[in-house]
This record gives sequence, structure tokens and C-alpha cells, in this order.
Amino acid sequence: MERCFIRELVRKVEFGCIENGQPNPSAIEGAINAVNVVFGTYLCPDVGRSRVIHLRKRYNTFNWLINRPGVRWIPRPKIVLINEALWDVIEQENPFARAYRWDTEPAWDELKIIFGQPKNESIHNSDDEVYADPLKNRDEIVDEIPPDHRGSC
Repeated sequence: MERCFIRELVRKVEFGCIENGQPNPSAIEGAINAVNVVFGTYLCPDVGRSRVIHLRKRYNTFNWLINRPGVRWIPRPKIVLINEALWDVIEQENPFARAYRWDTEPAWDELKIIFGQPKNESIHNSDDEVYADPLKNRDEIVDEIPPDHRGSC
């Protein structure tokens, strides 16, 4: 359900309904309506707003984490490498980062599209730093939702 919601928010960005990383209420409502159609649920727009707040927190935390010194982020196959001693320090500074100790952010590419490309994001997979492009090599999104139920801006 969350992946469907995130995909709909990405579509809203592509249609120009989300600007400057700030989803407007109608974009959120359209994404929730699409989730309701696909899953047969009756979620209200307040659920969408709370999900966007949670997604923003995930985006901010993961961005903070991968830009820390000593952290290596390998985008393919989406692996975060940190030594155990540094994890203890990171968890004290940001307890929410604990979620990424054993897992990565599966929707990182989509979150960058929704909330904007971090200005300082770099990929630490060698001695050279390469700046990432969120749309480069992006996997195509499978269209699960009928075109007449996408909501409006």
C-alpha cells in the first residue's frame, strides 16, 4: 500500500502537482484516492498527510545518514556500509536512524523525486565522490492504477 502511495506521489511530481518538495493537499488526496481504488480501502486525506510527514522524516534521516563521514552508500544494490562503532554514535545522535542499521531505504530514489534532490548527496563507493542524479537509471514504474482514477492536482 505504501509503495502504491509513493508511486502516486512520484506521478504527481511528474504532472507538476508537487513543487519544491512540498506536496499540496490535492496531490495527497489524489494519491490517497488512487490507493483506495487499487486496494478497495476508504482512507481519508488525513492518513495521506500523516504518511507524507513520515516519508519526509525517512527522507531527512536517510539523507543525514548517508552524508555522514565514515558512511558508504552504494546505490546499486542499495547498501549502507558503516562500522559497528560508528553505528552506536549515529543511533545516539538520531534514534530514527536505527531503522537503517539492518535495512536500507527501499524507496530512496522515489523520495528524492518527491522531496527534491539533496544538494550535498554524494555516493561514497570509492575515493572519488560522484554526485547522484535521481532520474538516472531509474527503473520504470509499473502502472497499477487505471488512468481514470489518478485524481487531480
